[in-house]
Amino acid sequence: MAEGVQRKPMGELLKEKQLITQDHIELALQDQKITKEKVGEILERLGFVSQFDIATTIAEQERREYVDVDRVIPNEDTLRLFNQNLCELHHFLPLSHAGGELQVVSANDDVGQLEKLITRHTGLRPRFRQGEKNKIRNAVQYYYYFLENPVEKLLQRELQLLAADVDDVRSLDPFISNLFQLAVKLRASDIHIRPMDRTINVAFRVDGVMRSMFSMPLNMKRLISTIKMRADMDIAEQRLPQDGSFSETILNSRYDFRVSSTVCPFGENIVMRLLPMRSDFMSMTQLGFEPDDIAQLRQIFNEPFGIVLLTGPTGSGKTTTLYAAVRALNLTEKNVITVENPIEYRIPLVRQTQINVKAGYTFASAIRHFLRHDPDVILVGEIRDKETAETAISASETGHLVLSTLHTNTAFGALPRLRSLGIPPFMVADSLVGVVSQRLVRRICNNCREGYTPTDEELEYINDPTIKVLYRGKGCPTCFGSGFLGRTLVYEVLRINKALATQIARDDHLDDLLKTAKATGFLEIVDNARTKLKRGDISVSEVIRVLGY
Repeated sequence: MAEGVQRKPMGELLKEKQLITQDHIELALQDQKITKEKVGEILERLGFVSQFDIATTIAEQERREYVDVDRVIPNEDTLRLFNQNLCELHHFLPLSHAGGELQVVSANDDVGQLEKLITRHTGLRPRFRQGEKNKIRNAVQYYYYFLENPVEKLLQRELQLLAADVDDVRSLDPFISNLFQLAVKLRASDIHIRPMDRTINVAFRVDGVMRSMFSMPLNMKRLISTIKMRADMDIAEQRLPQDGSFSETILNSRYDFRVSSTVCPFGENIVMRLLPMRSDFMSMTQLGFEPDDIAQLRQIFNEPFGIVLLTGPTGSGKTTTLYAAVRALNLTEKNVITVENPIEYRIPLVRQTQINVKAGYTFASAIRHFLRHDPDVILVGEIRDKETAETAISASETGHLVLSTLHTNTAFGALPRLRSLGIPPFMVADSLVGVVSQRLVRRICNNCREGYTPTDEELEYINDPTIKVLYRGKGCPTCFGSGFLGRTLVYEVLRINKALATQIARDDHLDDLLKTAKATGFLEIVDNARTKLKRGDISVSEVIRVLGY
């Protein structure tokens, strides 16, 4: 921004973009009298806006490019020009340098002093891009830590020492610590420890796809017992499946580990799911929803009563979308209560609870209890049984908006699923407001994306004659050679209108319901996939992997 131009307050900028209202600003100003924080920081902390909203707003005001830090990897030589403390103090991450120019992503709205500091420190001319503060802080910690601690080499060295330890006296803690750090570095959602006939294999699930990492000798089976102890599982029981959990701090971030064991011919198989304890969350735009669909979703999630369902398989991002929807609500005017397993994101103005089956606190019992707490919106982590389904439907019919998830493959699949749980068609018709069915697909890496002429088989699968060019990733250091970096959604949004409600109450065939929905603009998940294929966001191979043939 040119010198002398008055910057608008962040609250006003966010209000102009219709991300917040004056009520949000007033509440933030009340908090500011006590906390002395910036208004933008308070609005983000209270869950009214995301750091993405703030970063993109600053980028627009300052005429800078916005950069998603999760989709870039800094050059190691460039990182060495600075130290971690300096980057953390001034909220910036150096990316690359060439020809006297330094590419920098910063979370600051005013980079005047930072520009002078960088030029004095390096002699280079900085070119600033805008990013989110939390992502930049995490990236600085990660990259500088791994710059000094090559975790792959440390893990292999520890593995060699353990393999040579025939008396089993060496502690497994350093190995486990390095294993968790590698999982975080590679953005793994699950760690699999798989006994084989002659070895033990360790695999990660990264962006929804299994990746074998390394194998260990059989004398490492004590690793399984160590993990079971951490998860408060019975190490003497090796005949029956078990579940457990523990928490771990990895590079200053807290993670919940959900551990499951099952008995296989060669021993106990262990799966650990990594759940980061987050305070930040993603917006609908970041998740991958198109602008027209976001407008429709806002209307669905702002209905005064009824039930809204997010459907899809395990690991398809349903809960993340629910949180994005909750953030879109006016939290200053609505009382929102949740029951989750576990609480994945924390929003101060939302009353969040976690199920405790041993204490008798289930999804169904929580909903009944919530009705005495004057709720406007009730978020139920998952509908998985008849009791929860009946209680949720009952709450939606008594003037509350109920948000929940259901395991089905399509939006229309929610209808027979609810019927199988004992909900009569007329009750579904009366209460159901909308259904979103979604899948997570890997994004093509921007750094190595290339266009190519599609094959006849691909054209036949896509069934869209307007597509002449498709895209794929060649593989590069940024994406660890995979050709993919990060994930986005493919989805379908079904809004229940009067015509559909009438057919649902009559228990009409799903084909007839689909015809009615399409007549009013309903697009199937494959239609959304085609849009993203044309744009070069995703590849045909990913669509086939996730949606099938």
